[in-house]
Amino acid sequence: MKFVKILALVLSVCMLGSMLLACDKGGDTEETEAAESVSISVNLIIKDGSTTVDEDTVKYEGKNPTLGNVIELYCVGEYEDYADDAFDTATGLLSKIGDLTATGGKNWVAYYEQEGESKAFASIQNQILADGQTVVLVLK
Repeated sequence: MKFVKILALVLSVCMLGSMLLACDKGGDTEETEAAESVSISVNLIIKDGSTTVDEDTVKYEGKNPTLGNVIELYCVGEYEDYADDAFDTATGLLSKIGDLTATGGKNWVAYYEQEGESKAFASIQNQILADGQTVVLVLK
């Protein structure tokens, strides 16, 4: 009799566990659908070393307000010939903006103006932005 009770308890725990594992709340699809289109303005300051090359406000409308998308939008408006070449397709790194190219050991660094270069972004392309932020892009 004791064996049957233990067996029933084990079976009920197994059924409960499989039910919990099989339960799919659909979290991925709900999050994707919940992503709303945003409209933001971002101030870009582009520098070659310590020299400021350009300052511009970019208005972005879309679902993914990343710095990469804002840079590409900026390049389309300012440098139509270079719009598709901003990011290296193999590495995903920012390679050029207009005539400023990351070659010969030079790299792009990006950070919020108010936070300073010591808090540079780990990923320029994937950095999420909010309305009214000022981003400094420096070719060093």
